[in-house]
Amino acid sequence: MANRSYIYGLKDGRYTSIGEFPYGIPYAYRVLAGFGPEPVESALFDPKVGIRADFAKGKEALYFILDLLAATKQMADQQEFEAFVAATKAFLDPIDAQYTQLENGEIYSLYTDDNDEYLSAEGLEEVNVREAKSCFFRGEEIDVIREYGIGPEHIFNLENEQLKDILAAVIILKDEWKNRLAEGCWSNILYFQFNYKDKE
Repeated sequence: MANRSYIYGLKDGRYTSIGEFPYGIPYAYRVLAGFGPEPVESALFDPKVGIRADFAKGKEALYFILDLLAATKQMADQQEFEAFVAATKAFLDPIDAQYTQLENGEIYSLYTDDNDEYLSAEGLEEVNVREAKSCFFRGEEIDVIREYGIGPEHIFNLENEQLKDILAAVIILKDEWKNRLAEGCWSNILYFQFNYKDKE
């Protein structure tokens, strides 16, 4: 079985399946978890390897960056990208959630320490703290784009080297969006599924 990252919506103690992705953590998941991310107890695993964030802000930011990239008309396989944007919105629009819950425990379990030993529970939790910061930076990058008024005609042609460095994770999506965003990452049926009897 592939090790996966999992993402859910959370409201009133109930989890809604949003997606899973093998052997990595898509950029899109990090954006959804990019606003107010906090390490929390996992809903799936024993160590504290969950990340919880503001779902509405994350979704709005994800839509913003997807629309910006689509408007450049420079994305690799532009038509496929526009279809991905439409499919993403169609999938996320109906989801009613207060929080994003990102679960990367299976991904962390592949990591090793300096001695090539798999991480202890404490090590997994430390990695999760760093991942929460990575999610925060994805959200912060989008705030920078808004603050500087960077439009679709400029995002891939920045002259300011500092901005290029800050926005590197966005700029690379031009050619690598299928792997990094990532294509096929949304699903309402996951390997770890929360089912509630009153919804049957």
